[in-house]
Amino acid sequence: MTEKFKSTLKDNKYIYISGGVALFIILLVYFCYEIIPFGEKIIYRMDLYHQYGPLFSELYDRLTSSESLIYSWNSGLGSSFLGNFYNYLSSPISFIILIFGHENTFEAVAAMIAIKAVLSSMAMSYYLKKSQKANGFAIVAFGIMYAFCGYFVAYYWNVMWIDAMYILPFVVLGIEKIIEKGKCSTYIIALSLAIFSNYYIGYMLCIFSCIYFIYYYFCTLNNIKNKKTLLPETKGFFKKLSNSFFWKSGLRFAFSSLTVGIILLFMLIPLVFVLNSSSA
Repeated sequence: MTEKFKSTLKDNKYIYISGGVALFIILLVYFCYEIIPFGEKIIYRMDLYHQYGPLFSELYDRLTSSESLIYSWNSGLGSSFLGNFYNYLSSPISFIILIFGHENTFEAVAAMIAIKAVLSSMAMSYYLKKSQKANGFAIVAFGIMYAFCGYFVAYYWNVMWIDAMYILPFVVLGIEKIIEKGKCSTYIIALSLAIFSNYYIGYMLCIFSCIYFIYYYFCTLNNIKNKKTLLPETKGFFKKLSNSFFWKSGLRFAFSSLTVGIILLFMLIPLVFVLNSSSA
């Protein structure tokens, strides 16, 4: 067991280095700007201060007192809490607030952002290792650049939107596995988690997935090792589009996407009713 652990650790050391460097960078930013826990400033700004922060506090109160996640009397004369939960709070990482407590919500949100940055860096490094067969400091560099890209810098305060960053590499890897190996599990799990974490960014990932599936198919068709179902001649756009390999891969992709929708019916159906009753 120990030898297996050491082997796994050694084989993935650059992924762990990527996460470690990302953690150092985000902590350095907190330190330089005197943000909690290195000072008195808080990371809250704009909607994070007015909306998301108070909602995280309410989530803690509801979880610790076993109150319903369906309805809340804390907004106006009462409104659905379920819509707020799936829009702002349903990320698995949100539940670390239970570790910090109500009085330490500022620290909890700062930790969430740091964790998501670390996971984003590691996820991209993992993707490059598995997809591009790279395993060196290059994947560390690209992992760091991905984790602190313009999207993260601009939207870190929309804390629920950055879950997609550490899930996206697995969605992409899952699409590639569908085309190359006919395996659907990675894509189904990753996309389900993305939509559950935040349906708003999740539906954008659904659109991206369709585009990337077509892109990756045409870019890699002639390099795929298992071509038993390919037509003898694959040159030309229409021949590539009409061959049986495209349709088999496409059916797997469509079936997998439908499976994601079925898995998430428990949240999507009530969410439709909540959104239909909302003025915005």
